[in-house]
Amino acid sequence: MKQTVIQIKFDTNKYQALKRYAVKKEVSLEQELEDTLVRLYKKLVPVDVREFIEEYEETVKPKAKKELKEGEVESKKENEVVNATTNIQTK
Repeated sequence: MKQTVIQIKFDTNKYQALKRYAVKKEVSLEQELEDTLVRLYKKLVPVDVREFIEEYEETVKPKAKKELKEGEVESKKENEVVNATTNIQTK
């Protein structure tokens, strides 16, 4: 799944306090923000749209794996050609 970076503006003093107390409580700010975004996503995006996105992601993953395997096969074939050429040249 492709990821997007999100940037927001936040009061510097509040952010520093947030970081300080997150460290004390051993809480990851990034994980907390991700969890909050997931809750917002579930709250705001209709179920049918979320299902469509999930189905789309499932169909994209097998294609990516198939393309990788095909790329590996082509790479192996190229290596075989190089090896065969090298063997001919050394004889």
